[in-house]
Amino acid sequence: MKIAAIISFSFISTFLIAQEEEKIYNSVQLDTLTIFAENEFDIKTFIQRIKDDTTFYQAFKNLHYYPHKALGNLWVYNKREKEKAAEKISIIQHLEKSYMWQDRKTISSSGKLRTNKGKYRFITAEIYYDIFFPSDTIPVSTEITNVKDETVGKGKKSKYKHDLKLMMFNPGEDISGVPIVGKKMSIFDNDMVKYYDYKVSIINYNGIECYQFSCVAKPEHKEYKTVIKYLTTIFNKETMAVLNRQYSMRYKSILFQFDVKINVRNEMRHGTIIPLSISYTGYWDIPFKTQEKIAFTITNSGYTLKD
Repeated sequence: MKIAAIISFSFISTFLIAQEEEKIYNSVQLDTLTIFAENEFDIKTFIQRIKDDTTFYQAFKNLHYYPHKALGNLWVYNKREKEKAAEKISIIQHLEKSYMWQDRKTISSSGKLRTNKGKYRFITAEIYYDIFFPSDTIPVSTEITNVKDETVGKGKKSKYKHDLKLMMFNPGEDISGVPIVGKKMSIFDNDMVKYYDYKVSIINYNGIECYQFSCVAKPEHKEYKTVIKYLTTIFNKETMAVLNRQYSMRYKSILFQFDVKINVRNEMRHGTIIPLSISYTGYWDIPFKTQEKIAFTITNSGYTLKD
């Protein structure tokens, strides 16, 4: 009798889980072109490939690894949206024996971006330089690791940097370390499906046939129900490499608030995916910290793709 009960419970649980999983698959809208190709299109497999994608993070790893040139623009704004600091730099990145370093040149600089001791006045600016334009020689690799499993250094800034990387390279994933917000990041979670419209289209992107996946928060739901307001990803139809990703994240509560928009353009060159440009606009209001509104753009060129 016990065995029968266990088998019955197991069957019911499996059935319920399967029913829950169907929520996301049944919620995805297909446009006319995608429907036409539906015999070669499996929604379930497609969604799983989005979840399992590593090409977006691979592009970032390649950005740090392969020698190239870059231009970086950073702007800091006050509460009235007026520019109060800015800096434009150019870099030449080098690689030798799996160690990377950059030659940095400041093209222009204005306002008080740093203290008299050379420390950054703004956390976002510090993280921008730390992630994209490190001043030290650092070990690099093209090997993919799970961002969630990376070692986080001591201190709030290390934690903030790690969470920002998770937001950038794992959008749509639960960020358990971020209070209140973390679970709301999971756009594929069964509890979040009802708050979004999902759509898959077939488009031409820079002469390449691609899938475009979009996830947009439904306007009728209250603001605090979602964090990701929209997420659009363009995949190479043949390789499923991420060629473009745009997303907006916004949240407001008594404790803190933020409003972030990111746009990353990638290109597949000689079988290697590399970032061409990155743009970011972010507003952060964290307790006991000065409010920050910072924007930056990074344009990359001249990659040397040989080891």
